[in-house]
Amino acid sequence: METGENNLIEGLLQGNPGSRRECLRLYGPEVYWFAYLRLWNEEEARDVFQQSIFQLTEEVRNGRFRADRGSIRGFLRATARNLCVDRIRRQERFRLLKDEIRDLEVSRRTLKSPDEVAEEIRIQEAIRAGLVELTELQHATFVLHYLEESSAGEIAERLGLSVNNVRTHLWRARKKMRVILARFVEET
Repeated sequence: METGENNLIEGLLQGNPGSRRECLRLYGPEVYWFAYLRLWNEEEARDVFQQSIFQLTEEVRNGRFRADRGSIRGFLRATARNLCVDRIRRQERFRLLKDEIRDLEVSRRTLKSPDEVAEEIRIQEAIRAGLVELTELQHATFVLHYLEESSAGEIAERLGLSVNNVRTHLWRARKKMRVILARFVEET
């Protein structure tokens, strides 16, 4: 261990900002590029670098990093390597989760028979056609209540209506949709 590193460690222990700056100047570019070459992301590499410096400072302050145990460079590189591995693993887990969700959606869609898929499409088209026949307020309340699952109070607040007015529009919309969908059921 060099005397310069001993002085840096002593300065970090005392909270000397000059020692921190010197540490950043000496080891910053190397640790940053070390992280960047593993993550290929500037922002992530900066975060790893800053976290490595922070951990060095914490280790020195807590008395767990001493001059006789190793070099600052070695500690920063090992810390940066571990942080990069953690980030890569997190990215992999996230990617695997996204793939799993996508696969689940695909399998959900493919488990239906063509007749079931066609029936779903016909129902969706009938509902869309029915929505066109509703008044503007009936359409809005119907969509907000059944598709966005908003309560009558939330709809009233959003549309500037009273709760009773919203309930009336919903009742009329349901009544009209029953008639429209009954025609659809008779056709099939």
